[in-house]
Amino acid sequence: MTSRLASNYPDIQRLLQSLDTQERRSLATRIVLWAAQEAGIDPDEMRMLLARNQPEPFEALCAEHEECYFELARRSDDRHSAFFAKARAYSAAAFLVRGAWDEAVYESTFATEKALLIDDFS
Repeated sequence: MTSRLASNYPDIQRLLQSLDTQERRSLATRIVLWAAQEAGIDPDEMRMLLARNQPEPFEALCAEHEECYFELARRSDDRHSAFFAKARAYSAAAFLVRGAWDEAVYESTFATEKALLIDDFS
């Protein structure tokens, strides 16, 4: 089955696949941290949670922010996009600690309106 990253960003997928495991993890981590910062998440908080190497805190934060996103979107509140971005960043981090680096990178692309320029991370 083709990953979401391969379907939407085949060039990034090919680059990730060309790296060894350590390089792939490192690149995915840098992208997730960038996305989190773009979404307005405190980088120190994110690093602290990543150091625990447990997906559950990220899953809980993602669910909490998704709930706020849906409620605000239902009310046509413009703040909904900020909660969506944070939810995606937390989801990316959950994938990252599971070792699903392709999914972590894919989720990161939705945490910001900026284009993911892979050369910025290489």
